[in-house]
Amino acid sequence: MRVSTMTSQVPVFSQGFRSTKGDESSGFAQVLQNALLSVDSAQKDADRLTEAFIMGQASVEIHDVVLAAEKARLALDLTVSIRNKLVEAYQEIMRMQI
Repeated sequence: MRVSTMTSQVPVFSQGFRSTKGDESSGFAQVLQNALLSVDSAQKDADRLTEAFIMGQASVEIHDVVLAAEKARLALDLTVSIRNKLVEAYQEIMRMQI
C-alpha cells in the first residue's frame, strides 16, 4: 500500500498560487488562470486513471482512481464556491448607491 506517497502531495488549488517565473508580482488574472489550470489538470488526471483502470492496467489500483476522482471533485467544488462568492460580491457592488 502506497500511503506514504500521499503525504508529499501539495493540495490542488494551492498549486495555482506558485509563481513560475520567480517574481512575486504576478497579477490576479495570472493567479486565477493558474488555479483553473490546476483544477483542469486534476480532472484530466482523474479521467486518465479511470480509463486506465477500466482498461485493466495492473499498475492502477481502485483506491488511486477513487482518490483522484475525489480530489478533482473537491477542487471543482471549491472553484464553483469561489466563483459564486465573486458573483455575489459583484452584484453587491452594483447595488451600491453612489
